[in-house]
Amino acid sequence: MPSNGSSSAFASTFRAMRHRNFRLWFYGQLTSLVGTWMQTIAQNWLVYQLTGSAWDLGLVNFVGAIPLVPLTLYAGVIADRFSKRRIIFLMQAAMMALAFILAALCFTGVVRVWHVMVLAFLLGAAQALDTPARQAFVVELVGKEDLSNAIALNSGIFHGARVIGPAVAGILVAFVGVSGTFFLNGVSFLAVLGGLFLMDSALILRTGVGGKEKVDLLGGVRHIGSERAPMAIVLLISLSALLAMPYHVLIPIFAKEILGGGADTYGVLMSAAGVGALLGSLYSASGWAVRRKGAAITAGSLSFPVLLFAFSFSRTYALSVSLLVAIGFFFVLQNAPANSLLQSIVPDHLRGRVMAIYVSLFLGMMRMGSLLIGVLAEATSVTAAIAIAAGTSLLSGLVISAKYPELRRME
Repeated sequence: MPSNGSSSAFASTFRAMRHRNFRLWFYGQLTSLVGTWMQTIAQNWLVYQLTGSAWDLGLVNFVGAIPLVPLTLYAGVIADRFSKRRIIFLMQAAMMALAFILAALCFTGVVRVWHVMVLAFLLGAAQALDTPARQAFVVELVGKEDLSNAIALNSGIFHGARVIGPAVAGILVAFVGVSGTFFLNGVSFLAVLGGLFLMDSALILRTGVGGKEKVDLLGGVRHIGSERAPMAIVLLISLSALLAMPYHVLIPIFAKEILGGGADTYGVLMSAAGVGALLGSLYSASGWAVRRKGAAITAGSLSFPVLLFAFSFSRTYALSVSLLVAIGFFFVLQNAPANSLLQSIVPDHLRGRVMAIYVSLFLGMMRMGSLLIGVLAEATSVTAAIAIAAGTSLLSGLVISAKYPELRRME
């Protein structure tokens, strides 16, 4: 029998689950994101098999960022003006269709790298419209009282899927091929679509704007530019996304050329980072990371690149797996509190637009970084590329921490 203290801690960690709509969101997203991670692993493996090029791996990831820039401001206005639930439903359905198309191309044996790039571009466009709405939708499911906990659990959904998806993908690619993996990802979208359909609309705490504010494209930009705390968070996460986070693009090459493994090794390495990230998400949902968000962000932004630098020099399977668990933990310790803190300090009527900028910079910088780290790996080596990226990320984190000392004191 668990003690009252452990029961209380459990209830505190999962308190956002008391909301019915959030429970539907939680389980639907978990299933869908397992499929998304399966596709990510299978797609990277497919591109590597087709070309054997680090440049092409980076390029495919970069192409998906291209639609983010022109769609960012409009996506924020759309998220603030219209039903976020409807926007998410339509974009998730579009992503499901793209997964089925890629599965069909692979199954018929006609797939080429340019097909993958076109579909990555279209997926990026759907994500540009979907992600700001998804980020701002959480507060409508639980209210501000449980927002920090819900965001941390939302991060747990993503990273829990990151544990399961790559491991399953490694098995599926071996037994049913990349086409079967892409098909199953398409099927997984039915879970989130069903969850959205079953939600009680009366319990959704609709936030938005009226009057002239609803068409103010630059409202989010002006808010970030005029407030030090949002600026610090956006700068820190954007630079980390550009420099350190794209390391995952090189993991297929690391698995094969450094560790001498195959798709199964690649899947285990990505799952190891997912295990650490899941632990980081649970930690971020309660305890010190909730009370001291600024300190957690700072600790994560400095520890993440230090561990990544150490990983670049690993030459053994066990050490690589262990380091990736720690990397995943501090990656989330940086990002989950940053998301929560930003949403809590942004006015309700600007949340969609601010989160659109935040998410587009996060995704756009990470994909631009994917291209850069691919180029760097081609010019030097996988080890050198990861080490350089980690070192520059650490330097940028130290500079921002010094320039915005108030960030680490924020709660």
